[in-house]
Amino acid sequence: MKKYKSIYFLVFLVAVLTLEPQRLWSQRLPLPSGKFSIGHHQLEWVDINRIEILAPDNMMRRLLADIWYPAENVTGLPVPYLDTVMINRALGNKGLQSLLGANGAARIRSGEMNTHGREEAAFDHRLRSAPVIFFSHGMGMITQLYTAQIEELVSHGYVVVALSHPYDAWLVSFTDGIQIPFERKQRNAAGNTEEQHIAYENKRIEWWAADIRFALHQLEIINNMNADTIPFAGHLDLSRVGAMGHSAGGRAAARACQLDARIKSCADQDGVAMMQPFYLNPDGIGMKQSFLLFERVRNVTLGEADAASMGMTLPALNALVDSLRRGKRNALAATGGAYHVLLRFDSSSHMSFSDLPLLQAKSELESAAASRVLQITCRYTREFFDKTLRGASSTLYDTNKRLNYIDLVEWYPKARNRK
Repeated sequence: MKKYKSIYFLVFLVAVLTLEPQRLWSQRLPLPSGKFSIGHHQLEWVDINRIEILAPDNMMRRLLADIWYPAENVTGLPVPYLDTVMINRALGNKGLQSLLGANGAARIRSGEMNTHGREEAAFDHRLRSAPVIFFSHGMGMITQLYTAQIEELVSHGYVVVALSHPYDAWLVSFTDGIQIPFERKQRNAAGNTEEQHIAYENKRIEWWAADIRFALHQLEIINNMNADTIPFAGHLDLSRVGAMGHSAGGRAAARACQLDARIKSCADQDGVAMMQPFYLNPDGIGMKQSFLLFERVRNVTLGEADAASMGMTLPALNALVDSLRRGKRNALAATGGAYHVLLRFDSSSHMSFSDLPLLQAKSELESAAASRVLQITCRYTREFFDKTLRGASSTLYDTNKRLNYIDLVEWYPKARNRK
């Protein structure tokens, strides 16, 4: 009898040891794969040259920047994933659940989701300076929901400047107590058709691109300061600057690249309007920088019902789609060299570039799948910047080796008229 009890105990122990890593995985963001620890510092700026058109009192444009950098060690207070007290105070419990879902809200409140960063840690002395990447969230999102991507880049020696775009983020909270929720009144007044929605968003993207350029100017000032209170001052390599974003933020990053030659490389994650990641300039130039369009696209055969729902004939609808696809290819070809990467549609969602699928997972299986997809998006994005900002070789782009969940890696050479 004792022999059987021992066998049962061993079976139980193996089961516990097998399940424990999965339980922990579901409670944490993916562990960053780089060698650097992560520090965090927050800055607030006021752009005195822009009046905030969405503010009721015509105040100047304010901007919040969460700056993540390679850190000397892990001393300092842990960086909280999300300030639920602040969110509940501003938008209530229902507001938190509308953003995160019931599962995500519960995980955040319980402390299951934690960052790997520390507040105000010293800059890592092994790096004299680090390349800088600006990050813009999706429309109605917040930067905290992209922490996994940000941490992965920082762990490989990048400084990431995650901007919160007021009135277009779900909530932006400043230290003086002013809290700016997502602006809906003027958005709704702009119209409900797809064309009106895109027109309104295009105007907002111009503001976001201006935010990126303004923030870059502020970093140039900080980098020339002897500021002991700013850990990364003097350590920013502003000759190697990139911009990236998700959804509308990806389009904003692309627009900033078109407008500002100081930005050397740009990544757009699933940010297109009518299939276009950005619009060509009147002279037919997209941008002179390297570009990555990382998206998920459903390949479907259109039918008569699809055409009828749009008030079109099927030949006319197919002609429109073909025209839009040509427009996308023309845009990618009108750059300083572009990669087009397709994330497998059936294994992902538009939010797979964020932490949301992890937060909202309803089972260990869903959590594990969401984590794997997120790690893939992180790696492809990071290796793109390694290649274009650091000149490093990349197994994913140099050999066209595709990892799981990736359906396409396509290269568009530098446009002939680029110098």
